Amino acid sequence: MTEHEKLLAGLDYDYTDPEIQSILKKTRNLINEYNSLSEEGSERKNEILNELFIEHGNDVTVQKPFRALYGVHTKIGNHVFINGGCNFLDSGKITIGDRVAIAPDVKLYTGYHSLNARERWKQGEDGTIRLITRVAPIAIGNDVWIGGNVTILPGVNIGNNVVIGAGAVVNKNVPDNCVVAGVPARVIKKLPELNN
Repeated sequence: MTEHEKLLAGLDYDYTDPEIQSILKKTRNLINEYNSLSEEGSERKNEILNELFIEHGNDVTVQKPFRALYGVHTKIGNHVFINGGCNFLDSGKITIGDRVAIAPDVKLYTGYHSLNARERWKQGEDGTIRLITRVAPIAIGNDVWIGGNVTILPGVNIGNNVVIGAGAVVNKNVPDNCVVAGVPARVIKKLPELNN
């Protein structure tokens, strides 16, 4: 199993692995170029999104500035709007459904560290001490509106037809057809089911 495969499986992995470092470097370069382009560079912006994400659907808008760690761990559906200032720390997989609106400054975090201080750091075979990160995927359903400055933590699944209030910290799964808000986020209102 490669270090990259270990990462995606949620196992201990070597962050300094050449394959992982190559992906991170490529993503940094693509993101820097994307954020520097003028609006006239929309053709190149689309090319970068094609290179950056493992998959994205039709009618995807990503406003600048945008940040992602790996890019290739993120899959985006159709008719998705991602506003400026969003940060996808996609060490683990991120899946975004169709018709999703993400407001400014939203943070999606798939990585986490042990609560046990003795497990957060590990000595490698070469003697160096490394911070140990594990990952858990984030999945966002269809017809979701995520308000400004929301933080979604590792391992969270957000259902379909959901609204997340501005400033919420989502630390557990969200069912279909509801509004959640607060720190930590909790259901504050049920929504009628959508008729397709």
